[in-house]
Amino acid sequence: MTVQTKERQCIKVGKNQVELPAGVTLADWALEKKRSQNPRIRSYLGCIRIIEEVLESNYAILNCSPVRLHKIWQKIRRVCLLIRSEIAPTLKESSHFPELDKALSNADGAFEQLSRNVLDHVERYSDHVTTNDMPEVRKLLCISVGKLYAFLRDTLGEILASDPRSHNDSDYFLSKRFAQEIEESEWLYSSVYELHVFVEGLEKLCSAEFQVILAGMRTDRMITHSGDWERLSKLIEVLLKGLTPKLRAVLLHRSIRLNEIEVIDEYAFEIPYQCKALIEVYEAGREVIEEIKSSTGVTLKEREQSVDALMSCHLVFSRRMVTYLSGVNETLRDLEHFISNWLSAIERRRCMMLTKNPTEIRSSASFPEKTARSGNKRREKLRAKTISL
Repeated sequence: MTVQTKERQCIKVGKNQVELPAGVTLADWALEKKRSQNPRIRSYLGCIRIIEEVLESNYAILNCSPVRLHKIWQKIRRVCLLIRSEIAPTLKESSHFPELDKALSNADGAFEQLSRNVLDHVERYSDHVTTNDMPEVRKLLCISVGKLYAFLRDTLGEILASDPRSHNDSDYFLSKRFAQEIEESEWLYSSVYELHVFVEGLEKLCSAEFQVILAGMRTDRMITHSGDWERLSKLIEVLLKGLTPKLRAVLLHRSIRLNEIEVIDEYAFEIPYQCKALIEVYEAGREVIEEIKSSTGVTLKEREQSVDALMSCHLVFSRRMVTYLSGVNETLRDLEHFISNWLSAIERRRCMMLTKNPTEIRSSASFPEKTARSGNKRREKLRAKTISL
């Protein structure tokens, strides 16, 4: 049903009248619905139905039978094909509604990330999974299924929220899906809250200790002595065996969003990389220093050369240690800031789930990536040194 005003035309949705943007006619909106918006939504829902048939835990994917694995793989391949061939082209089409147009632009950007991080990797394998490919395919599915599902749910949610017909959403609030999403959201929130408490305390402890050791190496221009290294190595062990598994565990949540997965996965890679590099530099430096000390020579000139070599060794290795230790300190501080903002974003998303009119808080619920990822260029250089999915 439609009504017309003097200035703008309106469409009637349930008991509400939604005003069309200036210059947009009822015919324009009807054509947009028929050509792009409705087919777009149908494609999304079709992909979601397919992928929900094979939503398994990582443990189940890694241990299922070859027959079940083949079924999961076929459906994921089908979803990837539909996303690329049916959904992606519709995301590039503009909308007469500015809010919907922005949602489509955001979804298109998310698709570009999904294409690089998931679709390209899935498409490298054929439809038929060979015995040799099974181990790699299992690992790929563990990474891909959640990202595909998160992309479909998140981008469709934003598109539907921006659709002018989205005011009548009582059916969603009464559905089983709503209760499930509430439960998953609460689980994610509690996990991120615990992670935030852990990282906040760890960052304060590490920052204080790191600053003392960094100041000593910069002043003395020598590798830190064994006592300082013993304290430092205990903190590094906490980062490797305590923090990194916690970051990986958060990635298993179904309600985590695609961009959050990318950022957390990046931190889970970078922190171990820097810590292991720091250990390698220290051990190599100590080995070289001990070798120089054991062969000081007999003559005065030989001993002077050994001393010069020893000082040069200390200088070179201490500089490298300062670089890596400063990097760990900066990354940990950046991670603490990220999780703090992330926790606030999840709180706002929880509020949006319980209101029928999220317009006022929708803009504040998106994650502030620019603020949280201040060290992006440095991370890209580190990331390029490994082959990662």
